[in-house]
Amino acid sequence: MLADVYAVKGRRHSRYKDAVASILGPSAAVVLSVLQHATMLLVTLGYHIAGAESLAYIAGQACQMMGKPQDSCMDTYWVMAVIFGAMQMLTSQLPNLEAAWWTSLIGAAMSFGYSAVAIALGASQASQHQGSVAGHPGSPSEKAFGVFNALGALGASYSCAIVLIEIEDTLREPPKASVSMKKAVNLGISITFVVYSAVSVLGYMALGDGVPGNILLGFRGSPGWVTLLGNLMVLIHMVSAYQVLAQPLFASIEDILLRCCPSLANVREWLVRAVYRCLYVAVIGVLAVALPFFSSIVGLIGAISYWPTAVLFPMLMYRAVHQPRGAVLWLMHATNGLMGAVALMAVVGAVLSIAEGAAGMRPFQGSGNVHG
Repeated sequence: MLADVYAVKGRRHSRYKDAVASILGPSAAVVLSVLQHATMLLVTLGYHIAGAESLAYIAGQACQMMGKPQDSCMDTYWVMAVIFGAMQMLTSQLPNLEAAWWTSLIGAAMSFGYSAVAIALGASQASQHQGSVAGHPGSPSEKAFGVFNALGALGASYSCAIVLIEIEDTLREPPKASVSMKKAVNLGISITFVVYSAVSVLGYMALGDGVPGNILLGFRGSPGWVTLLGNLMVLIHMVSAYQVLAQPLFASIEDILLRCCPSLANVREWLVRAVYRCLYVAVIGVLAVALPFFSSIVGLIGAISYWPTAVLFPMLMYRAVHQPRGAVLWLMHATNGLMGAVALMAVVGAVLSIAEGAAGMRPFQGSGNVHG
């Protein structure tokens, strides 16, 4: 539905908020813009946390391979978060999303790679049953809130809607951009569903309630080089995926800066870009150190973003443009109501999960041992 409203009556929308403003009005565009950019911020935060955790694991494994004692390794989570931030400050100097097209290819390749590692490790250890399949111990209410947070994490896995139109605007025609985009979305989501389902089922069979936020850190006794390779792929994916979400956000920040300070147009473009983008990465890095709860952040991302950006606004725009009737319209209403209820439950679960994680956090030490 979202791909179908990229071009309406000959008018192309280069950004999601432009489509909403044109079809639903400026007030709706303001709401969408706030949700979209808040989601981009949270996604980059989640990627920063995951990248730092993988970097810390790689550093720890390298120390072990070299025979160094653990206390002499520079593998502290917050140090790795700073190093990951330095990487992002460099890659953030790419001028725009179109210039960063190669990051999507790298990210897709790395995602398949580490998912294959997780599937292989899960299959090889599925018969060992290292944890209970009854889930984490806790009261019925605690388990229920855990399920709510997991629903948010599922939504975050399909958060492509927030940049779908921005990506569609980079496609070359012919064929029509909407045709190419719908094929890409259908294929991508189908493959993602199959791969993620295999990772989750085999991983839970092997680890049970011992599944960590980063599943590759949970397979104890597996060959060190395998988990090292998997986490290296995660790290590369996080570096590249960060840019796919950050570049549209940077473009919006740049628009706001030029509107507020027109004199900046006379300053060298690369200098303005370097200052505000490095500042953004630094702020995200501080938040990543302060809130190192990757699975909870992912749940919050999905809870906040999935329903309004991937369900509500696409349906409202599609209905305004194409005016569906009968069973199709009723199905849209039912889906919208169901996803709205799921999103509300996911928000509650994610907030409680973050609150619980914060209670046991040590500043500048991370949320736990990433080495398993």
